[in-house]
Amino acid sequence: MKKPTRLGKLALALPLLSLLLTGCDFPFPSTTISGTSDLTTSLVSSLSAADPSSEATSSSLSSEDLTSSLTPTSSSSLTTSSQESATSSLPSSSPSSSTSSEPLYQGYYQALQGVNDAQLKPTLTTILRSILTTSALLPATTTYGDARYDLAQSDVDPNNPNKIILVYSRQSVSSTWDAGSTWNREHVFPQSLLDVDTSNTSRHKGADYHNLKPESPSVNTSRGNKYFAETTTTTSYAPPMVVRGDVARILFYMVTMWPELSLVDVTGGNSPATFQMAQLSFLVKWHLQDPVDAFEDHRNEVIYGLQGNRNPYIDHEELVCRIWGPSNSNTQGYCAN
Repeated sequence: MKKPTRLGKLALALPLLSLLLTGCDFPFPSTTISGTSDLTTSLVSSLSAADPSSEATSSSLSSEDLTSSLTPTSSSSLTTSSQESATSSLPSSSPSSSTSSEPLYQGYYQALQGVNDAQLKPTLTTILRSILTTSALLPATTTYGDARYDLAQSDVDPNNPNKIILVYSRQSVSSTWDAGSTWNREHVFPQSLLDVDTSNTSRHKGADYHNLKPESPSVNTSRGNKYFAETTTTTSYAPPMVVRGDVARILFYMVTMWPELSLVDVTGGNSPATFQMAQLSFLVKWHLQDPVDAFEDHRNEVIYGLQGNRNPYIDHEELVCRIWGPSNSNTQGYCAN
């Protein structure tokens, strides 16, 4: 006698499945059926095990096809919510679906999809630096001088469009530029450690909008070129808790956009060398403790519109631990929690 084909087996199974889905009484072990998705998956698996020979048939029997043909138009035993749950669990042919635990990277970050952790940072560098001109300068529409007026958009007080929020002192002050009397342009990655001279016409890394924040002249001076830590000393500076994550993500951006820069841990009262900034371990911890908020999201969008690139650590917070998590035992511990 000829063995039933996969479709033949399916035809035999359909009456039983139809009875279960419509709520008809049928002698069967007492189990809970949560929705069509589990049932469909079970059926597909059993058919595959029974007849693995027909490759063409296998490809034509997707769980979506089965669910479409088996789901009744009305049923007293399946609620609307359970039908929606079953449908949402089915795989989609849409480009937005992902079959792995890796976050989905689309649009601006499409090049990251499938990239291993070791190659994430150089891949991001390529994405971010695509805005640079042939002379490796920032676009002509963004200069250090322009930041005097553009920071009024990126760091605007959400409660008052005529004011600006200062990064460390957290004051809300008039956003009108008055030659730096009320606020000036703070380099989060210190200008002296960038090793550049910056003027209002500059378009190098000293003019990168992502690194510039408004601050009062007095606080800007007291911070100087100190590295960031959890206590303020002669060599370190502790920003307020509410902005520590923001500061960390700016520095992660800077060492990605400008690959000559790096983040380090220093000890014994030492200071970072030129092109370095510290403390890496604290920055990873702060990033996790102080997640992205609406203010940062707004700032990222404004700078994207003005300068043409984004801060990826605002858009995809998981990238920090994928890149810097393995750096040392401290970062490993922070990212493991």
